[in-house]
Amino acid sequence: MFKTLAEQWRANQEQKRAIAAEKWEQEKRWREEDREGRRQKQAEEERLRQEQEQERAAKEARNAETTSILYRAHFGVMKKAATVSYVSLTCHEDTWTFIARRAFGTWSPEWLTSVTQDGPGQGGPVAKEGAFRKNPNLTPGRITKQDNGMQTVEVSGDNLVTILERLWESAYGQSYYLAVLDPDPNRSACGPLYQRFETWLKGLEPGKADKPGHTLVLDERLDSAQPAQPLTP
Repeated sequence: MFKTLAEQWRANQEQKRAIAAEKWEQEKRWREEDREGRRQKQAEEERLRQEQEQERAAKEARNAETTSILYRAHFGVMKKAATVSYVSLTCHEDTWTFIARRAFGTWSPEWLTSVTQDGPGQGGPVAKEGAFRKNPNLTPGRITKQDNGMQTVEVSGDNLVTILERLWESAYGQSYYLAVLDPDPNRSACGPLYQRFETWLKGLEPGKADKPGHTLVLDERLDSAQPAQPLTP
């Protein structure tokens, strides 16, 4: 009887050891599977990180190339604008007001000159209306009003360069942060206006010595896409 009990005890112990060994092997397999899973996850995360880094670098390279192209094109436009003596610009008074405020810092639709006046109602700015960022030096006679809201402004080459610079900066040169802070709801008009000036400059023929000026019409009702012609004396 004691022999039978001893054999049963030994058999139970062998069975416990076998179960423990099997459990240990199973736990080792689970740990190895967990390690392999973590390695695969880490490898996948690293692969995704590298892909994202490559995409970011490619995007930055594309943005840098686009910016470089824009700057080169803008530099070409500015070089052409710098050669203009003056342009007789015809547009609606609201369009000129928008352009002038962008370029010079302040303007009112009823103004006929940038010369400071003694008081309001005299066709020009008064001291309390604020200083120009850059004075356009539009002396009396350089702005001609028409009955239909249109007007003609004799814009010097220097002012043309300023206008183009400010339109370009607002449309293409501003960072996202500055664009968000820009309070002007009509900022989106800067790009089309700049492109209209750019197209006009590309088709511009050099003026003659006795006819140094050019004309540009900003009016969708007129065929303003025709080549600019020198002003008649």
